[in-house]
Amino acid sequence: MKRPTILLLEDQPLVSWDVEEMLRDAGLGEAVMMASCRDAEAWLVDRSPDAAVLDIFLRDGECVEIAETLVRRNIPFVVHSAHSEPSDAHAVFLHGQWISKPADPTELLHAIRLCLLQAHCA
Repeated sequence: MKRPTILLLEDQPLVSWDVEEMLRDAGLGEAVMMASCRDAEAWLVDRSPDAAVLDIFLRDGECVEIAETLVRRNIPFVVHSAHSEPSDAHAVFLHGQWISKPADPTELLHAIRLCLLQAHCA
């Protein structure tokens, strides 16, 4: 069975590395790390992850289009954001599981596992 691919959109390198290490240590899959909407949009042109972890605000803006692409493709995702309340965010982000930063690593891993189950990868 192939290892799941998890798109990780995060513009803070330390957070990105921590989540990538957490995924690797848990054996959940391979993280594809992106720090900008532009890079993620280009990657998604001819690829689809099994799941994704999104920070709402990246270097080049809010990743609404990325979330819309994931929803259209039925790719489950976790919103991992310091954005205060889910109700304050764009409605497309409500399709994902909301985990506020800073997050308990166990809670974040659980949410990612649920996404992979939803994608039939776990």
